[in-house]
Amino acid sequence: MKRLIILATTLATLLPPAHAGEAEQLVAMVNAWRAAPAACQGKQRPPVPVLTPRPILSRIALRPGTILLAALDSSGYDPEVADAVNVEGPDNARSAFEALRDSYCATLGSARYRDIGAHRSGNEWTIVLAVPAPNPLVLLPDAAEAAREVFKATNAARAEARQCGDTWMEAAPPLAWNKDLAAAALAHSQDMAQQGYFAHKNKQGNEVSQRAEAQGYRWRHVGENISRGQPSAAEAVAGWINSPGHCQNLMNPRFTEFGAGVAIRQAKRPAAYWTQVFGAPR
Repeated sequence: MKRLIILATTLATLLPPAHAGEAEQLVAMVNAWRAAPAACQGKQRPPVPVLTPRPILSRIALRPGTILLAALDSSGYDPEVADAVNVEGPDNARSAFEALRDSYCATLGSARYRDIGAHRSGNEWTIVLAVPAPNPLVLLPDAAEAAREVFKATNAARAEARQCGDTWMEAAPPLAWNKDLAAAALAHSQDMAQQGYFAHKNKQGNEVSQRAEAQGYRWRHVGENISRGQPSAAEAVAGWINSPGHCQNLMNPRFTEFGAGVAIRQAKRPAAYWTQVFGAPR
């Protein structure tokens, strides 16, 4: 789940870069400070990785009117996590760094971030630290292979007994891959991605039993798990395991066959849609 943390007390807007050289100095000072052991809030912290300067983040300045997320959205940067801190008054990068370090050392020294940008407007200084949201278009170039990874991870999970909410589930036999169930799973993932919804019942009112039959599967038992947003098969399966109802479906020994499908919604913020279909034939 995406999180946005705003530590600054003011709001953010998107401005053209100004005093770029001094802003770059501020970024360099932050990275030099991160790269060495340093004191923060009365404790000594070890070195942490330096951050990648992103010019797109250097256009963010704290101003009344819009929030940080809106400014990042306007800039084209999609964050998984983002923080912004600022200080007003210093007339040079060194003084700004020292003021920001003294007030926000835990934020500036956190290992959770990957990217950084700094902006100066007059004597007001802003630093934005962020982690970009995973892009499934990059992480999942082969949807068929991702579906097979779901299959492998699902059988690996079934091989171990586990607690599914209030229900203890014994280890279950491995599932066999079924092309008709796989076709039903892929069709549902594609339909959700293309039409921008997330539900077991599609826009025509059909559920998994009808979708499986439409692909030629004659079932005695049938079930379905869906998920959205995970950037890998392992994370999708882990999410189902951690959800009691989905976990019980996944571990159900009545199911003997299986298919999976993944599709990506190619919108401004791409998202992966995952579907598992479980079955037992007549």
